[in-house]
Amino acid sequence: MSDAPLPRVKPHARVLVVEDDADSSLLFAALMESEGHEAVKADSGEEALELLAQDSDFDLVLLDLVLPGVGGWEVLERIKTDGKLRYVPVVVLSALDDKATTIKALELGAEDFLSKPVDVERMLSRVRVMLRIRSLYEDLIHERSGRQHAQRSLEMRRYFGQVMGGSSQVQQLADVLENVVDTDATVLLEGESGTGKGLLAESVHRFSRRSQGPMVVVNCSAYPETLLSSELFGHEKGAFTGAIRRKPGRFELAHGGTIFLDEIAEISPLTQLTLLRVIQDHQFERVGGEKTLTVDVRVLAATNKPLAGMVEKGLFREDLFYRLNVVRLEVPSLRTRPEDIPFLANSFLNSQAEKLGKAIYGFEREALTRLMSYGWPGNVRELKNVVEHAALMCREDVICLANLPARLADDQATGATGLAAAPVGRLWDNEREIIAHTLERVNWNKYRAAQVLGIARSTLYGKIKKHGLTPPAGSEASQD
Repeated sequence: MSDAPLPRVKPHARVLVVEDDADSSLLFAALMESEGHEAVKADSGEEALELLAQDSDFDLVLLDLVLPGVGGWEVLERIKTDGKLRYVPVVVLSALDDKATTIKALELGAEDFLSKPVDVERMLSRVRVMLRIRSLYEDLIHERSGRQHAQRSLEMRRYFGQVMGGSSQVQQLADVLENVVDTDATVLLEGESGTGKGLLAESVHRFSRRSQGPMVVVNCSAYPETLLSSELFGHEKGAFTGAIRRKPGRFELAHGGTIFLDEIAEISPLTQLTLLRVIQDHQFERVGGEKTLTVDVRVLAATNKPLAGMVEKGLFREDLFYRLNVVRLEVPSLRTRPEDIPFLANSFLNSQAEKLGKAIYGFEREALTRLMSYGWPGNVRELKNVVEHAALMCREDVICLANLPARLADDQATGATGLAAAPVGRLWDNEREIIAHTLERVNWNKYRAAQVLGIARSTLYGKIKKHGLTPPAGSEASQD
């Protein structure tokens, strides 16, 4: 899959700066104007809401949480519940730099959070990202047939980001899905076990025109060959021993909606032939029956085995493979996108803490570092199980290293390479080690390294020079 070009930063954007401190307001406005944008200032929540009510044509809101009168929390909630404003990106600014405040802001719909005092370079970098999102939104409005379709596309991206993360690999998957989600094209999902193929399939159905119909999931490996045909296509009374009544199959139950065939590589040659006919003609007969049934179903399939290789070995029908392989998506393993780990871990933690009735707000630095350095052979499914375990063991308001399962909590825990755990991700304490390790993991691709570290490339260049880091021979150091 080729790298998709980044959307453009919207030029001459209108930015609403909601800040009661006069010096900070002037600084933020000047920064926006230095980028060629128009800055409109409001020094209270009431004034901000009045400006937004009079003119909803803002491209970005920089919002301080602590305001006189109507506070920033209420302004944020009003923006994100207003049909005209909900897709205007909001960057929350606050001196309250704690996990609970950050989580609350993001849950209310804020796109980003910056703690005060604000780092100028970081703010400008985040603003550019938000204005890329705004630019993408406006392009979708013009390119798609109407505002409703464009909003659904954006909602799909937001939902997809919530369940899968925000790495470049995930964004590439979202780009492809956006083109096919509202069609009836068959989609084949390939990737290791536990990478989230089921979540992808659910996303396709949720945002398709079939979303009001059923989504039926079949794990093909869960049934013996003698029962799978009956499960998929149904059977008539007396078709075999134990068939005491007519039973509709999963394809019948999925009529008008979507059927997701997980582990499709496990089906027998005979069932493959019947499945080929259903996909081609939308017709089949129940086991033991003569009446031909017609169904309107979209087919999604998944496997952790490369079907093309199975076709070459004669283990899978070539004609069925081509019918399934209309759109192919390879879901990346978690170890290849470590920048998604903090997001997914916190998402799983929020869900689990709510189930347990515990007030757990995040992870200690050492625990998160260990999560990011672990190899995750079980991928996202394993991460979810680890977070559930940690939440059960936790007696404080944050997850610590001791709460993790023994295979991660041990100081000798290793990653996929078998090396001792090394800090990867955000810049914390051991700066040189973190930067060197991250550059090594991305083969000295500085663009990717800056993404993983959460800093601007110009900042990364300075730190590489500062620490005297040099790329090894054969690296992609030229990829900036």
